Amino acid sequence: MNDREKLAYYPHLLGQSDKIMNQNVDSKRGLEEYLAIMLERAAVEENYAKALSKLEQQIEKSNLILMKEQLMNQLKNKITWIDNFVELIRTEVVSQVRETLNQQNQISIKIIDDIKQLEEFLKEKSGQVMAARMDYKLKMKDYEQSAILDMVYQYSIDVPEDQTIKQICKTQYVQIECSKLKKQYQLQTIAYNEFLDVFKAKMESYMFQMEEFEQTKLLVHKDTLLKVFLMELSMQKQQFQEIEKFNEQIKNTNVQDVIESFIMKYYRPDYHPNQIVFKDYSSFLMSEIESIKSQEYHKLKDLIKAYSETFYTIFSDVVEKNNQQSIEKQDLDSLLNGESIQGLFKCFLIHVNSIWNDGQFQNDQTITELLKSNTQNKLLWLIALEIQADKNNYRVPNANAYESILKWSQKLIDFCSEVSDATPLRRLIILSSLLHISVQNKKHYLMHSLKNTQVFSQSDFVEANIIEAIYDGLIEDVQEEPNQIERIKRQKINFFTQISKICFTLLIFNQNKTIRNYSDKYLKLLRVAANAIQDLTFQIESYKQL
Repeated sequence: MNDREKLAYYPHLLGQSDKIMNQNVDSKRGLEEYLAIMLERAAVEENYAKALSKLEQQIEKSNLILMKEQLMNQLKNKITWIDNFVELIRTEVVSQVRETLNQQNQISIKIIDDIKQLEEFLKEKSGQVMAARMDYKLKMKDYEQSAILDMVYQYSIDVPEDQTIKQICKTQYVQIECSKLKKQYQLQTIAYNEFLDVFKAKMESYMFQMEEFEQTKLLVHKDTLLKVFLMELSMQKQQFQEIEKFNEQIKNTNVQDVIESFIMKYYRPDYHPNQIVFKDYSSFLMSEIESIKSQEYHKLKDLIKAYSETFYTIFSDVVEKNNQQSIEKQDLDSLLNGESIQGLFKCFLIHVNSIWNDGQFQNDQTITELLKSNTQNKLLWLIALEIQADKNNYRVPNANAYESILKWSQKLIDFCSEVSDATPLRRLIILSSLLHISVQNKKHYLMHSLKNTQVFSQSDFVEANIIEAIYDGLIEDVQEEPNQIERIKRQKINFFTQISKICFTLLIFNQNKTIRNYSDKYLKLLRVAANAIQDLTFQIESYKQL
């Protein structure tokens, strides 16, 4: 195993301090058992030397004449060899092994403690990132609610100017706090990722230290065994073949194979800490607030209102007179090159008329790209569908046309969800409560087919729709009323009507309790009469889900 392969392996030991500790305990136990065996061998050899010494004394006292001196010399030499062998074990071998054991204790304890501290610090850093993200998210929620009050106070006639100014100042303060928390969240994320690199580098360093320790331990084991067996070899020529065999086995012991076996034992390809990616806050409600504050929504309303008669004129020419269901590529390019509202609407109207009559429109990809591009195009397509439906009493002629309308509605929902655009979806769900097909002499509404669309039950989407409805009611002209009191009453009636309309439309996709809570919240915020609020909430609670 080369160094690159080792570096690829090291991250898989991260988070396994307990296993690393167990491996060190096993390694330490192996050395302790080896030390005990060698000490027992020394004790056995020492007892054997004592027995030989007694035998020597017995031979010396005996009356043996033949070879008495040789036998005594042989025994003396053997006793001397045994004494040297015992001394070797009890000094060099034991000293080497105990020194290695002490080093192992010191190194392994420090490494394991450091790894645990690193893991705890990594966990703490991760917790700090999560806490910063939560603080930022909660503060953005506060900003949403404060921005809503801005809009309400700005357009409500009966809210004093000083209260409106105070609310705007509060929103600005909350917005500043959001920016600070966002910066903190970004810095915490960067700090975590930087520490993660340090964490990995230190873990690799610890693994290198442990590898070096394993090498040292095995080399000590190998070296001491060589010393023992070489001494035996010098005195016991008759056992040379056996000793040489063991000697070769010791020499052929591959340290790298042992280390690789240790590595593969705890191989975990599924574990590695990932970097945290910073994600900015986004929601339907925030997009709606920004659209209202920037006047983008107001401009779209004015644009559609200004062209409302033109749309019906184009419908009369394209559908009623010519029943146009297709368009040549060059004609389509000509309509779109000018980027005029009339050209775009005519293009969408031909597309809608085609799917309404089960025709073959050859430029679906162009329509898809136009719908993806902006809110205006989505609204123009929906207006084309709405006029087509209105002229046919909102009844779709056949199943194929209904399936095509459902397919394009789902596309529109997906495009709006990608950019958190609630305005076209509000128009779509209102239209879906009118558009239907006859099935066995019963009306099957488009909203029934869209009932399980998840985005329609998201809390931020529901609240964004209600805010847009409130805005429509707040800016509706009340100047025809004779005095200020009547104008205030008219304004309250306007946004009460708008809230009621959108709430009952949203009930098909949400629980009664959810819609009731939102209607109660905003009607109270707008200071609508208590009896009117109670009447509406009662009707919402009594609504039966289809």
